[in-house]
Amino acid sequence: MQRVQPHRAQAAPARRPRWGRRALPALGLGLLVLAWPLASAALGADVFPGPGETLRFLAREAGRGTLWTNVGITLWRVLAAFAFALLLGAPLGWALGTHPRFAALASPWLAVGLTVPRILILLAAYLVVGLNERALIAAITLILLPTVAVQVREGVRSLDPRLSDMARAFRVSPGQTLRHVTLPQLWPALLGAARVTLSLSWKMVVFGEVFGRTSGVGYMIAFYFQQFEMRGILAYGLVMTLILSAVDYGLAALGERVFAWRRTG
Repeated sequence: MQRVQPHRAQAAPARRPRWGRRALPALGLGLLVLAWPLASAALGADVFPGPGETLRFLAREAGRGTLWTNVGITLWRVLAAFAFALLLGAPLGWALGTHPRFAALASPWLAVGLTVPRILILLAAYLVVGLNERALIAAITLILLPTVAVQVREGVRSLDPRLSDMARAFRVSPGQTLRHVTLPQLWPALLGAARVTLSLSWKMVVFGEVFGRTSGVGYMIAFYFQQFEMRGILAYGLVMTLILSAVDYGLAALGERVFAWRRTG
């Protein structure tokens, strides 16, 4: 006679305390901020200025109008390259994830795009197109494009085909299937691609400005490097880091809000 095992209640998943989700990042941020004056004290203010000297220099640049002019130019370049990369990379990633033959044909191109040294694309664009905005934006877009395509491709490949089959069985229109079935599954990959692309975009734009532009944060950092003025390098880097960190935080908060149903489901 078969013995019936008593039913055991499943243990509830352990949840991290709510205070930990806020206190630990705040503690990490505090340690990061504290590291700056400690590094300045260890290396000397002449070599590595502290927050006070850097902020005073920043205020002086802002008063002259130089700071926001160059920050605005760099932000425009970052957003332009970011937008072009997403607009081109998302459909490309979708095609790679849904058409295996196209993915096989494009795989060598993708491998080259991901592995070629980024400075090579940047310098080649300057030599071919010229030292202008079009060359910089086109080069950064080409650099970002494979990253976006791969992120979206992996998101497409992880879609649950049973949900699409169910939508077809209930004769749901393609538009409603895209809106209510496909996009909710694809949002994590799209949001992840956006965050990675934005982070990479501003680093590459600043890098490109060092070599081929006469304006922007990268140009100002190169200018103050030639002047051996560490305060200028830290000041412009600090402003761009704070702005892009705020944007990234906004994207992360958007993801938390959009995907809240997954945690409560």
